[in-house]
Amino acid sequence: MRSVLFVGGLSFAIALAFVLVSALGPTGSAGKEPFANLHGGLPRGLEPYSHQLQGTRGGALGNGTFEWNAETPDPAATVLAFYDQTIDRAIWDVSAVGRQSMSFTYRPNPSVRGGVRTVDIGRSTFIAVWVTDLHLPPGFPAAFPGGPRARPLGQPGSDADGYVLRWDIDGNLDSARFVEDFAEVLNDAGWDVFALTTTGPTPGLMCRSRSTPGLTCTVTTSYELDRTNSRGAVYSANGKFVATVRLDRVAGR
Repeated sequence: MRSVLFVGGLSFAIALAFVLVSALGPTGSAGKEPFANLHGGLPRGLEPYSHQLQGTRGGALGNGTFEWNAETPDPAATVLAFYDQTIDRAIWDVSAVGRQSMSFTYRPNPSVRGGVRTVDIGRSTFIAVWVTDLHLPPGFPAAFPGGPRARPLGQPGSDADGYVLRWDIDGNLDSARFVEDFAEVLNDAGWDVFALTTTGPTPGLMCRSRSTPGLTCTVTTSYELDRTNSRGAVYSANGKFVATVRLDRVAGR
């Protein structure tokens, strides 16, 4: 069970979101849809939640990444029903709506994935609406959702059996929290998580598609030191949490 701190009536979760998102500015990745011309709003076809206690203007967590946060007294089911009803399906293809999250894909560019996550924080519900260009290769399964605050690292790899992705997940509290939250997103998106590790130095999970049981995933995490800016130091503590995502037995490959 997660503990929640309240500071002046504002939950710690939403306060953290203000620090991570609002301070970065109201615009997303420069110039390209769906991140262009946000002016403090959300990407085209998405709306801010109508009944909120607190909310951010939205902001970029990096090129091709946008997140908007809010807090509401409404339960998760009400929040997700709102987005399921109001999302513009001419722009976004909704792939799944579950108990705590929904996932969708940008129709003009399926490499751009998005979602709505809800977290019960006791007195209210925390909402995160996010959109990220994950730089996915053509043919990557539309049913596989993006991870919470995951940004692509390098180019995806592929072989005869599937794909390998690397994500920067440093925007999360830690790798264990990322794995725990991603397991919930996967479950809501139609994937059974049959192995889950949230302790130790390398949290991870394994999952299987409910609709295509031959399609499986493995997610492993690690902390990688950044030696590019060590300036000759023998040891540098600077680094980031990284997730490696392996999707195997992709249909049609």
